[in-house]
Amino acid sequence: MTRFLGVLSGVLLTAAVALVLPWAGIPVFVAVVAGWRLRTVAVGAVLIALGALAWADTGALAAAGIGVVATTYLLNTATLHAPEGVVPTTLPSAAGALGFVGTAVLATLIPGRLAWLPLLAPVLVIVLYALVAQGLVVQRRVREPVPEPEETPQPS
Repeated sequence: MTRFLGVLSGVLLTAAVALVLPWAGIPVFVAVVAGWRLRTVAVGAVLIALGALAWADTGALAAAGIGVVATTYLLNTATLHAPEGVVPTTLPSAAGALGFVGTAVLATLIPGRLAWLPLLAPVLVIVLYALVAQGLVVQRRVREPVPEPEETPQPS
């Protein structure tokens, strides 16, 4: 199944790049076919696709679609030679990829034209990373010994 998804996503990546920039489809196809044997060439196929997107100056939706296909391609070709039982395309990986694509497309639709806004992105990423990492760390608190209550004499 992983091989089928790797081949399918490679063909889809080639077709998507050929739609955006027809002459770039040929080197992507060659790199995709070679990438089924050599994983480093698969990364090259995605980099050629990225260059084609930048050259053609596509919109956010085309870039998002090709990005999802490229992610699927890399996930599946990276695990072609993995041990039995390794499943790269899981529900969390697909949901994460689609969630990030949706966020990126929504971010391009915001009409903000503030020149300093991109400067906040690295700070925001670090803050979000710290919040996520803090939630993953198990906090162990040292408990102070609770003093036992003193026994008071009972009136007889």
